[in-house]
Amino acid sequence: MPLAPGSRFGQYEIQATIGAGGMGEVYRAHDTTLGRDVAVKALLPAVASDPDRLARFSREARVLASLNHPNIAQIYGLEEADGVRVLVLELVEGPTLADRVARGRVPPEEALPIAKQIADALEAAHEQGIVHRDLKPANIKLGRDGTVKVLDFGLAIAVEPSATSGANLSDSPTVTALTEHGMILGTAAYMSPEQAAGTPVDRRSDLWAFGVVLLEMLTGRRVFAGESVSHVLAAVLREEPDWSTLPADTPDPIRRLLRRCLQKDRKRRLTSAADARLEIEDALAAPAGEATSVNVRVPRAGWRRTLGFMAPVAAVCALAGALAAWMVLAPTAAEPTRFAIVPPSERPLALSGTDRDFAISADGRYLAYAAGPRGQLMVRAANQVDALPLDGITRARTPFFSPDARWIGFFTGISGELKKVPVAGGPAVSLCRYVGSPRGAGWGADDTIVFATNDPSKGLLRVSAAGGKPEMLTTLEPGQEMVAQHLFPSVLPSGAAVLFTIGDFTSGEATAQIAVLDLKTRQRKVLIRGGSQAQYVETGHLLYGARTALWAVRFDPVKLEVLGDPVLVVDQIMTTASGAAHFSVARDGTLAYIPGGLSNEVSVREFGVPVWVAREGREEPIGAPPRPYAAPHLSPDGTRAVLAIGDQEKDLWTWDFARQTLGRLTFDPSREFYPAWTRDGRRILFTSNRAGVPHIFSRSADGTGAEEQLTTGKNVQFGSPSSSPDGTHVVFTEIVPGTGEDIMMLSLDGARRVEPLLHSPFAERNGAISPDGRWLAYESNESGQEEIHVRPFPNVSDGGHWQVSAGGGTCPVWSPNGQELFYRDLNSVMAVTVQSTSTFSSGNPTKLFDGPYLTGVGGSYDASRDGQRFLMLKGSGPVSPARIVVVLNWFEELKAKVPAKR
Repeated sequence: MPLAPGSRFGQYEIQATIGAGGMGEVYRAHDTTLGRDVAVKALLPAVASDPDRLARFSREARVLASLNHPNIAQIYGLEEADGVRVLVLELVEGPTLADRVARGRVPPEEALPIAKQIADALEAAHEQGIVHRDLKPANIKLGRDGTVKVLDFGLAIAVEPSATSGANLSDSPTVTALTEHGMILGTAAYMSPEQAAGTPVDRRSDLWAFGVVLLEMLTGRRVFAGESVSHVLAAVLREEPDWSTLPADTPDPIRRLLRRCLQKDRKRRLTSAADARLEIEDALAAPAGEATSVNVRVPRAGWRRTLGFMAPVAAVCALAGALAAWMVLAPTAAEPTRFAIVPPSERPLALSGTDRDFAISADGRYLAYAAGPRGQLMVRAANQVDALPLDGITRARTPFFSPDARWIGFFTGISGELKKVPVAGGPAVSLCRYVGSPRGAGWGADDTIVFATNDPSKGLLRVSAAGGKPEMLTTLEPGQEMVAQHLFPSVLPSGAAVLFTIGDFTSGEATAQIAVLDLKTRQRKVLIRGGSQAQYVETGHLLYGARTALWAVRFDPVKLEVLGDPVLVVDQIMTTASGAAHFSVARDGTLAYIPGGLSNEVSVREFGVPVWVAREGREEPIGAPPRPYAAPHLSPDGTRAVLAIGDQEKDLWTWDFARQTLGRLTFDPSREFYPAWTRDGRRILFTSNRAGVPHIFSRSADGTGAEEQLTTGKNVQFGSPSSSPDGTHVVFTEIVPGTGEDIMMLSLDGARRVEPLLHSPFAERNGAISPDGRWLAYESNESGQEEIHVRPFPNVSDGGHWQVSAGGGTCPVWSPNGQELFYRDLNSVMAVTVQSTSTFSSGNPTKLFDGPYLTGVGGSYDASRDGQRFLMLKGSGPVSPARIVVVLNWFEELKAKVPAKR
C-alpha cells in the first residue's frame, strides 16, 4: 500500500510530502484518533525488503523511544499495515538549520542559543549511551517558538556510556548512499575523521560534527568541501578548518570550544556534550563583546569618545579603575577596533530589500537608520549609548547625511517624498515629490542632492537641498529604459563628479557596472564591471560591493580613473538583489556595515505560510504543506485558493480546501506571480515575465487549454489583476515612463485595448473593482504617503474621489458583499464600512487585528465569502535581527591591504 498525499494509513490521513532521503520518505499526516498533526516516515519501496534497512528502521524507533528530551523529536509509534512499516513522529514546524545557514552566517547572539540546545540534545542521548552519527544542519529543526529539535536517529548506535563500539564502514552514510550525490556531500562534510576512515566511533564523533555545525553557523561557509565525496573525505582526514573565517565578534569561549571539538586526534578532542554546553553558557552569560579575541582599546575621536560602546573597556575599568584602564589599554592609533550594534528587539533595523538602509555621517559622529515596522528614523550619536528616535519621522527609507552632519536626508514610504530633518530633531522639510521607489542618494558639497529612483524613464536626478524641482542628470540609452537603471549615486568630495551604478536586470540575476559622471561636461564612463554601490574615500580608494563582499581599488579622483586591480577587503557584507551594499564609511576612517550575504528581506516579506485569521485575530492553519507561498487569492465560491509558490520554477498552484491538496497550474520556467480569479471563477489572471518584460496572462482555472497573453508592450506590468463582474474589463498596474506607476484598464473585446485609467505624477497601484462593478479602490501617494482611495469605475474622473484610509494604507480588498473595504496598515488589517447608493460614502477605519503577516506589492491576503476571516501569509520562520558592525581606524587596515600609491 504506497503512501501518497490524500491516502490513509490506519488512523493517519496523509496530507503532504515533507521530504525524502536515501531510505525513506516523510509525510505530514493527521492523526484522526487523537486529533493532532504528525510526521509519518516510511521506507522507500526499493529498500523496504532489505533486512538491513528494516533493522536500521526498527533501531531508530527503539533509540527514539529511549530518549525523552525537549530538544529531540519524539516518536509516537511504530506501525505496520499491508506490508508497509512506518514511524509516527512528532511533527516539528519550521525551517531546518541548513535552511537558515543558506541565508548567510548566523551571528553569535542567534547561533549560541541554537548550539546550546543541540548540545543539550547530544548530552541526553550520550547519557543513554546513544551516538547519533549523522548530526548535520539538515537534521536540526528550528521551531518557530525558538525550540531546536534534533532529528533522524536512523544511523544512531547504542554504546556503553563510557566505551567505544566498532562500526562497520558499510553502515556509514557515505557508503550506503553512493547514488545520492547531494546527500553524500552533505553527510560526508560533517563526519569525524574516524568515521570517514571506517574506524570505531563514540560520542566524540558527535562532538566533532557538533563543532563543524557550529563553525558553519558562525561563518556561513562549509568547513570541509570538495568536488566529490572523495575530496570531502580527504579534506576531513587531512585539512584543518580555516580559522581565519571566524568573525571578529566570536567570543573566546566559543573559539576555544571549536578548537577542542575539531581535533582530528580524538584523544585530544572534547569528550562531553555537557562541557560544550557549559562553554556556550559562559559565552552567553558574558556581557556583550566582553570575551572576544579583538584587543579593544580606547581610541580618541568620533565613536571613540565614549566608553559606553566598549563593554570590554568598561569591564576592565570596573576591575582596575578608570585611570589604570586608560593607561593600560590606550593603543597606537593604527590598530583597528571592532564592535557590533544590535538594535533592541522592539525596534529592529528595518531592511527595505532594495536600498542601503543606514548611513554614518562624514565626521563619524552619527549613525542613522530606520527601525521597527513603522520605519521610525533613529539616530545614534557616538557619545550616547542608545539610539534615539526623531519624533514624527516614520516610514523613512534610505537615510543619508549632509556633508556637515547637520541634516539627515531620507525618503518616505514606497513612493513618497524626499525630505530632510535636523540631526538634533525637529520638523522635517519636504524637498520634492518624486515618482518611484528610492534607490540611493548623495549630498554634495555644493548643497545639492543627487538621487535615484526605480522610475524607468529617469536616470540620476539632482535637487537643491533647499528644495525645488529636480533636474535630470542622466538618461538611459534608447531601448534600455525597462531593463536598466541608474542607481546609488555618491558625490565625490570635490563635488565635480558622481559615482553611480548602472543596473541591468534583464536576466534572473542582477549584473551591474560602476560608472562616473562628470558634472561639468556631463560625460560618463564605466569604471568597473560587476560591482555596485561605489563610494570614494580620502585614502585614494574606491570602495564598492560585489558578490556579497566589499572590494577596494585605487582611484584618481581628478582623472576619474581606476588604478590597478580590485582587492577584497571585507567578506560577507549584506547585499540586495538590486545591488545595494550595506556599508558606509566616514572621513575619520570609521567603517560601518551589516554582515551577511545576499539579503533575504525581500523573500522574507514575500513568502510565507497561508493561514486563516478571524476578525478578532484567532489563527488557524489551512493544512497546506510547508512551502514558500505568496499572493493568495480565494475563488469566488470560496472552495479553492490560487497562490504563487517560490520554490522550483516559481509557478502558480491551487489549493483545494475540502480535499486538502495542491494542484500545479502553470509549468513555464519563467516566473509567474500575482494571481487572481475572474469573477465567474473560470479563469486565473496573473503576471508573468515569460515574454521578457512582465505582462498579464490568463489560463483556465481547471488547468485545461492553453495560456493566453492578454497584454503586450515594453512597459512593466504587475500586481494582482482585478476583473469587472461582467468580465469585460481588467485593471492592473503599469510602470509608465514619465509618470511611474499608473493603473491601466484592459478591455476584453476583440481589439484588447489597453488605456490609462489613473495616469498622474503620483504612484497609483493595486486597483480593485468593487463587487457591483461601480467603484475602483486603489492606493496612491498623492497625499505624501500611501493611502487608500476610491473613485467611480470605469469613469474615474466623474462623480467624486474619496480617501478612505487615515494614517497610511496599502492593498485594498473588497468584502464579497461590497459593504466593507479592507486594507493593510503595516502589520494591521483595517476595515471600513462603505455605502453605495447614488454616491459613495465610508465610515471610520477600524483595526481588526495585528500580526506577523506578510505584505507585498500585489495581493498579500484575501477575505472569505462571509467577510469573517482572512487568508493571510504568516512568516515561515524567525529572522535574525540585523546588526551593524563598526570598525574604528579601518583606514589603516585598508591601506595595508591596498596601498594607495600616488
